[in-house]
Amino acid sequence: MIHFYHLLSLFIAILLAPLFSIMALFSKHKWKGLPHHFGWVPKSPYKKILWLHALSMGEVVAITPVLESIRKQNPELYIALSVTTDSGYAAAIKMKTADSVFFHPLDCLPFTQLALSRIKPDLYVVIDTGFWPGLIDLLHKKNTLVFLFNGRISESSARRYFIAGSLFKDTFRKFHRLGMQSSNGEKALKILGVDPKRIEVMGDPKFDAYQPQTFEEKNELRKTFKLEKEIPVWIAGSTHPGEEEIVLDAHQQLRVKHPGLVFILAPRRIERTEEVIQLLKKKNISFALRSSLELEHEKNVILLDTMGELAQVYSLGQVAFVGKSLIKPGGGHSLIEPLRQGLPVIHGPFIENIFHVADKAQELGLALTAKNSEDIKEKVQTLLESKSLRQELQKKAHFFITQQQGASRKMAQIIIESLKPDLSA
Repeated sequence: MIHFYHLLSLFIAILLAPLFSIMALFSKHKWKGLPHHFGWVPKSPYKKILWLHALSMGEVVAITPVLESIRKQNPELYIALSVTTDSGYAAAIKMKTADSVFFHPLDCLPFTQLALSRIKPDLYVVIDTGFWPGLIDLLHKKNTLVFLFNGRISESSARRYFIAGSLFKDTFRKFHRLGMQSSNGEKALKILGVDPKRIEVMGDPKFDAYQPQTFEEKNELRKTFKLEKEIPVWIAGSTHPGEEEIVLDAHQQLRVKHPGLVFILAPRRIERTEEVIQLLKKKNISFALRSSLELEHEKNVILLDTMGELAQVYSLGQVAFVGKSLIKPGGGHSLIEPLRQGLPVIHGPFIENIFHVADKAQELGLALTAKNSEDIKEKVQTLLESKSLRQELQKKAHFFITQQQGASRKMAQIIIESLKPDLSA
């Protein structure tokens, strides 16, 4: 199957190059990094090389403490960090631990061969998802170590991989080590025929990545958002199309009993800002853009139209809702950021991608499921009206986060140990 995949990729490459180039014109960063997609990645020096692939901003955030630990213990190691999305690239270029940052080459034989001729990694690590059969096969043939860390395979993904036949089954078997977020991912890999000795449940390094805001930092952030100390705030983060209307309906219902309540709305993709603005205008809801708060006065809703702030913004609220969970197929986004700030979290019923966090958080009463705007309104209202309950949940959230930490340290140590034999050569 993999031979057919490589052959097919040769023909696809001819079509993909011009089409992808046109698509990249509408991207903030992909156009600048267009050669990367075709294999012209930054050339690595003749030294020990770790190539780490983090799909998007969430994966970059997750791997940050791992890279910091590696850099501290092994400053001579060359770290090449690749991403797929604009948000991932924006987050990665702010890091100080990677020696080079670039877009992952498209998985076509001419592009992946060129990339490997320029990087020559001693270890290739995939974070979370982003399994490229062609590249992994080339690495396998070169006897390069291939790891998966923070691995996440949902039931639906496992079914698709199984239906795809030998292509993905063989791909996963070429990984030397697979560190999964949860036992669900471990089970999926065993179904796909991966040697159990190569699989380990390591946890999620995102628990190590997010730091709670200090009292002083919260005060400064409140000043930035022009929020008085006593003003109640709730937040909806990483929302997707269709979800904004539901949470805004909930907010309008909440304002009847809590007229001073402020709602911070953060769509998952910043390019949808204009779409959400039109929805706010249609509903006749007064709002302010985060990017121009100094020009605004009345703030019924604050629309977060900036990147990289949401994890800190959660500290301004009393309650949070996390999106990609209300409408099928959903999947859910990380609950860790609001929990890290001590907030109880509401999510929809479709959370297949985050079961490993949601299940444990629900047991402690930290995560609540809502199906519609009325449901969200009732749960937010209950939490807003009980300060003692919020304080109790805040303590539970901090304990929960602390109990789950340690995955990044373990991953860093595995990487260092795997490269150590040749470092002294």
